[in-house]
Amino acid sequence: MSPPSLSPGPGGPRRVRIAERREVAPGHVELLVEDAALARSARAGQFAHVLTPGTLRRPISFSRVDGDRLGLLFRVVGAGTAWLAERRPGEVLDLLAPLGRGFVPPPPGTPLCLVGGGIGIPPLYFAWQQYGHDRPVTVILGARSAAQVVMEDDFRAAGVPVTVTTEDGTRGEAGRVTGPLARWLAREPRGVVWACGPTGMLAAVAAQVPDPRRAWLALEQRMGCGVGACLACVVPGGAGGPPWLRVCSDGPVFRADAVRLAGVEDRDAPA
Repeated sequence: MSPPSLSPGPGGPRRVRIAERREVAPGHVELLVEDAALARSARAGQFAHVLTPGTLRRPISFSRVDGDRLGLLFRVVGAGTAWLAERRPGEVLDLLAPLGRGFVPPPPGTPLCLVGGGIGIPPLYFAWQQYGHDRPVTVILGARSAAQVVMEDDFRAAGVPVTVTTEDGTRGEAGRVTGPLARWLAREPRGVVWACGPTGMLAAVAAQVPDPRRAWLALEQRMGCGVGACLACVVPGGAGGPPWLRVCSDGPVFRADAVRLAGVEDRDAPA
């Protein structure tokens, strides 16, 4: 498998109307916004940079496509996301979108395992929508507790096999995603893994996949500009590549051997 050749999204400014608001779990909100052109052009793993009060936009991954509508699912953790969670249908948001490089689909028929942790789960549902219909797909969802598991019902309604793990054992298997992932890798040694979640989880997932060319990681990082100019989201590059990579424009999706996650702190988007 070759490294991605897809160019980053055009990331143009756009004003979009909120069509629907959903509270999908405690402290988690999904806004569905209407923009037919964006719904056609966005790719799983890309994101929108959303204007909120203050100095920085908030990067939010696309969670689904529904006709001319796209989902933006986020966790409420601070003033910016709290403001965003209060928006209602009919209101307008200011976005830069689509930004970044998304997932690169493997050949048809290749078994695919989607591994999501916490708020890293939503872009994987969009990934299944776009790329999951010509290959066997397994989903592993991890969270600290049952209250933080999102989109499980969406996957199950689509008939996708799902395993849920929670660190406190309040839903599914007690433990982390690495347990069920090890079982899947034993069954599907030539399969491909797509993962999105906290940096520690991504490092653990990458360490389990024998061939790093078969693991693709969507990083969650704090961002400033979202277009590669400010260098606020840089991470160390892998052997043989650039020494530093910008998550916003070189990623956020990277092949596992393209980045070095050891020592990289979990830095979520500004709240």
